[in-house]
Amino acid sequence: MFRGGPQPINPLARPLRNEDAFNLRFKPVPPEDDEDWLELIRCGGAGEVADTKEEQIARYATEAEKSPEANPDLTEFMLSKPDVIVTCSMDYLIKTWDVNDSYRPLQVFEGHLNFVNVVVPCRGDNLLSCSDDYTCRLWKLGDTGSPGELLMTYWIHGFPIKSVCELPGQRAACGGQDKIVRIFSLVTGHTLHRITDHGVCGPEDSYFQKQGCGAVWSVLHLRGNIIVSGSEDATVRVWDIDTGKALGSAQIGHLGWGEEIGATGLGWKLSERFGDVWKLCHLGKDGNQFASCSYDRTICIWDASDLENVRVIRSWKAAENGVLNVSLMGKCHIASCGSDKEVKIWNFETGELVHKIQTRGIASAVAMIDEHVIAIAGGDATLRIYDWSKGKDLTGTHGFYAHDMTLRSVAKLRHSDQAQSNWTTCPIMYQSCKWPECEADSIVALEQMRRVMKNSLDFQF
Repeated sequence: MFRGGPQPINPLARPLRNEDAFNLRFKPVPPEDDEDWLELIRCGGAGEVADTKEEQIARYATEAEKSPEANPDLTEFMLSKPDVIVTCSMDYLIKTWDVNDSYRPLQVFEGHLNFVNVVVPCRGDNLLSCSDDYTCRLWKLGDTGSPGELLMTYWIHGFPIKSVCELPGQRAACGGQDKIVRIFSLVTGHTLHRITDHGVCGPEDSYFQKQGCGAVWSVLHLRGNIIVSGSEDATVRVWDIDTGKALGSAQIGHLGWGEEIGATGLGWKLSERFGDVWKLCHLGKDGNQFASCSYDRTICIWDASDLENVRVIRSWKAAENGVLNVSLMGKCHIASCGSDKEVKIWNFETGELVHKIQTRGIASAVAMIDEHVIAIAGGDATLRIYDWSKGKDLTGTHGFYAHDMTLRSVAKLRHSDQAQSNWTTCPIMYQSCKWPECEADSIVALEQMRRVMKNSLDFQF
């Protein structure tokens, strides 16, 4: 997993940019006084030689022996009861809810300018979100009733961002409709790695890429310096977040609808033989297994113990239409959200259906509250708290209205995870993407949003 840091792309002293070189008023800071650059060097973003394996591992060290930052799939974190659940919606809002006080609303986080697709806890007392407004945003949790505090906005690129996850060393990974997986710094906003493989190459002589496929629907921090991505090109791929390089080859696990696609779909590889990978989730196996779900109605369980040879060990048909989400619900249970308006609980060790829940709309996500209680983010704008062992709603029939539009995701967080001992003290700035490239992406995102805002202001019936 750890093999040493990447070869640095920045020198020990800050290079002189062209615009500064031609500025007669510009006075360079002496290298020994350039505090920002010295900090970058210290955090692994510059230098003359790559970090050794031991130095790389040291950057990931936390005061707590096992922390959720480097080990997000540990059973003790995955199966613990949360204190707060977090929802986001197509109404542009993020909200938090008190699990221990009848799901009383706590805070509203307002700032996104389009659908909020995913929100996840970040370093204990922060939230990290991504949106169709081309941004990821970092938020600070606060007192009940106070407005959610926006800490930073990251303008990523000029396409909707569909997935985000936190990474060790104050970093995050995101993916979206521009077909690129990005690793970026939560401290500086720099894009550290710009991974284009999903949109450039793939199986079957890059068939999917030639058809225009490659959008990244899901990213998952597996363990340590490893993430997994799932894409519209039907592949699951494994990445080293320190080098920005692929580990092993792209794998296909979802094999399409077959002849059940119907007469109009027969003969089309994109639906008959392969399916988009919508979501990925942990299974509480220390990062050695994960699950995926797909447009082709199936769930796959993957063995990731050998990162060079990730493989499917079990799969089954889970719905009568596409499976939009899958989440861990217990030591051997997962929940799926189907486009057939059913949430189902499965034993993922056997593929056995344990319980089935009818929903009024198409549910988008599920989060585990405790061993038998789950929170369902509904397509009908409700948050539904349900005990699947008793087949009973706990907050009124079909839950309560949590947002004004369809919910997009639900996540959980614990107050005990906010301890500073769980998190690395220094950022990790390993990078393969130089400043002009990531700056150009941010400029495109800002210009795109300016056009959208201008068009909305100029619109007339």
